Amino acid sequence: MKQRIIYYSDEVNDDFAGTNIKKKPLPDNYVYINEGVGGKLKRIFWYYLIVHPILWLIHRTFKRVKYVNKKALKGFKKQSCFIFGNHTSMFADAFNPSYLAYPRPADIIINSDATSITGLGWLIKTLGGLPIPDTFAGMKKFNAAIERAVELKHWIAVYPEAHIWYYYTEIRNFPATSFAYPVKHKTPVFAYTMTYKKRKHFKRPKRVVYIDGPFYDDESLPKKQAVQKLRDEVYSVMCERAKNSDCEYIKYVYRPKEENT
Repeated sequence: MKQRIIYYSDEVNDDFAGTNIKKKPLPDNYVYINEGVGGKLKRIFWYYLIVHPILWLIHRTFKRVKYVNKKALKGFKKQSCFIFGNHTSMFADAFNPSYLAYPRPADIIINSDATSITGLGWLIKTLGGLPIPDTFAGMKKFNAAIERAVELKHWIAVYPEAHIWYYYTEIRNFPATSFAYPVKHKTPVFAYTMTYKKRKHFKRPKRVVYIDGPFYDDESLPKKQAVQKLRDEVYSVMCERAKNSDCEYIKYVYRPKEENT
């Protein structure tokens, strides 16, 4: 069968999720972490008793993801950590943080359009989605939510590439911005890299996730330089791990924007 080809012109901003969500502005009174008794019970019910077992079963039975170096996480399940991953799957990227953080809760920094999905916005919120707001006032609440998640010893997942490129086998360039959080809060950082391997009897490749870390900020450096160094260390190890992919289920080809019109 002919290989699918996707043309891109902007490595940083092009998005191929294909969700076509009609985005609604995030309300100013958006509550990131509901710490009331009802909110806590709701998360326990949906996160631990419903969604996590179902996703675990699907993930392990049908998706058949293999994890390499999961032992690196041992000893870190009693504290907050940040985990950075490449963004190449919708289902797996939604599930991997909770699988890797378990039994700690895992919150995921997401684009605010995810909360606009009809009928699912409330569930995304309940399961720990932390949408990035569009306003300065919203950013203050968002930053406070990150701080509170760290205090609660949640793991916080970040996809610094921001946009989904399905089955992409390299690591796209990403900014250092989100690495300011682990530097500020003095939390360990882990990287996970989704790679794709050939399978003899199936067209779709096998997923293999490599885990690396912990990484820490260099306290001898000024904050801005420490943030950049941490980003570069994570980016470097992810690029090295990405070399383990040995097939391209979807081929991405660069084509300047003027050629696409």
